[in-house]
Amino acid sequence: MILGFLAISLLWIVENTKVLVDEDWHQEKEQAALLMKKCMEHIKNDQFANEIAVDNINDPNGTGLIGQQFTEITSGRGSLPIKLSTTNPNFAALVVQLFKDAGLKEGDEVAMCFTGSFPAVNIAVCSAIDVLKLRPLLITSVTSSSWGANDPEFTWIDMHQSLYEAKLLSFRPLASSIGGNEDLGKTLSTESRQMAEVAISRNNLPYINENSLGGNISKRMEIFRLNTVDGIKLYVNVGGGIASFGSSANFNVVVAGLNENMKIKEFPVHRGIIYEMVEQDISVLNFLNQGVLLKQFGLPNDPVPLPKIGEGKLYSSLRYDVRVVGVALVVLSGLLISVIYIDKKQNKLGSTILSDPESI
Repeated sequence: MILGFLAISLLWIVENTKVLVDEDWHQEKEQAALLMKKCMEHIKNDQFANEIAVDNINDPNGTGLIGQQFTEITSGRGSLPIKLSTTNPNFAALVVQLFKDAGLKEGDEVAMCFTGSFPAVNIAVCSAIDVLKLRPLLITSVTSSSWGANDPEFTWIDMHQSLYEAKLLSFRPLASSIGGNEDLGKTLSTESRQMAEVAISRNNLPYINENSLGGNISKRMEIFRLNTVDGIKLYVNVGGGIASFGSSANFNVVVAGLNENMKIKEFPVHRGIIYEMVEQDISVLNFLNQGVLLKQFGLPNDPVPLPKIGEGKLYSSLRYDVRVVGVALVVLSGLLISVIYIDKKQNKLGSTILSDPESI
């Protein structure tokens, strides 16, 4: 009983002397999160400088990155809680972690395709790119699902241009398409497609418009080839852009997060930027189904207020103090050895007494 009490006491000491240890890339993660926060503040001030307030009902943290449910350039339905969850600046730290998990180092070329559906994730990825000094090759589209960058007068490419002009981001997209159905804005009205074209024009971006999904996919791959120097090390997809996936049938093949060692035979439809990258043995980092990533990396769902930068398991974690564990192990081992020794000595004494003929 005494041994059991001592063992429990040692276990309690070990559990209550854990130390907070910084995770790998702690500094880079904080820098990326801080840059994302600055970008978000700039977007809010740029868009809402002459207005009373943002939509505090649908955007309770006042980020300015939550759009409307339906607009002229809305391409489909989106989840408001998920969009709100991604406005956490610590999402940029998540991106840093995934970039490092992919083995990226300074100067590596990263091909990317964004939609307007997750402007906060777009900013998080761009922030991580600049902090880690990677070389981005970005192609984007204009349209957005609900609650994204779906204001025709302030699309995702308008946001990116504003951040570039403010010297918060160091790079611009290489080109843009309309996006949406078939990457051509099908199902949108003529006026809506024209709004998207105007957005591309006012931001002075080359317009990808090959009159077919296959043509737009091929044009993207051509742009990537013409702009790469040392070879693409990673492909990043943000959103559900059909040019990336090639077909909705491919959605379930590419999981959220880092996809390494994928095989082209896994794709039901052999088409799309992701398929082309996998065919070249390039890993894919997919930012769709964000809820999976939030759970994996311990980021909260729909937080109000937004968490502080630098808090959470992306930055640090409680770990056992090796010294305390070592001392506890030595003490417990000593106690066990002592008990075994005493027990054997008592058993030996008993057997000696029973074997004495005069004792019988």
